[in-house]
Amino acid sequence: MEMNIQEIFKQNLEYISQIEIEPEIIDKQFVKTNTRFYLKVGDIDCPTGKIAVADPLCHLAGRDYFILTEAIPKGKYPVEVAICRNEYVGIRMCTARLKIKNTKAIKYICAKAEESKYSGFSVDAGMMCFCDAQVAKEYIEFIDDWYTKNPNKNHYDDYFEQFFKDSELKLPQYQREGGDFIEWTNPTSKNKMVMIASGFGDGFYQSYWGYDEKNEICELIVPMVNPELYDK
Repeated sequence: MEMNIQEIFKQNLEYISQIEIEPEIIDKQFVKTNTRFYLKVGDIDCPTGKIAVADPLCHLAGRDYFILTEAIPKGKYPVEVAICRNEYVGIRMCTARLKIKNTKAIKYICAKAEESKYSGFSVDAGMMCFCDAQVAKEYIEFIDDWYTKNPNKNHYDDYFEQFFKDSELKLPQYQREGGDFIEWTNPTSKNKMVMIASGFGDGFYQSYWGYDEKNEICELIVPMVNPELYDK
């Protein structure tokens, strides 16, 4: 039977809009099968432990972002992404995961943001990122300085695009043409952040804190695509 893509897309919107998300759904994504795989895409530096989850190319660069209310210990943390490959949707980034502790999440609860009555974040440039609050400020300073030196250019087309192309050349089996993820080091501060293509592109996404059996935060995730909907 032919798949009703519009109906499945609607179900996916409901999936990424929940207040809580079942850990079993996320667990099934971080496996390796013929259609699913995952990998570490980089590390982020967290000098403050306060985290922003935002569209880096549009909203973060434009100072339109919020910091999550919960904080994590200062340090460096790996970012992983679960990926699916499907005949209907091609290669898609399914769930981005910031791994904070090496323990298993037994529940996921929607992350709240400071100074906002809403949870979640808007995407208007097809990209999301995990970023420390200090690193976010450093990123904005870099963008401002870059535009001072390049007043008639675009920060994606004339700067970041090449990083994504290089990523795709390095790992073509995990990305679409042009690249889907990068680890970026700020040339001034040397602090790192990670950018990942946001599932089906522009829209509104939620982030969720993962809690382990001790009720301690062990990860932060952004679910973007539920591959089970497209594997039916």
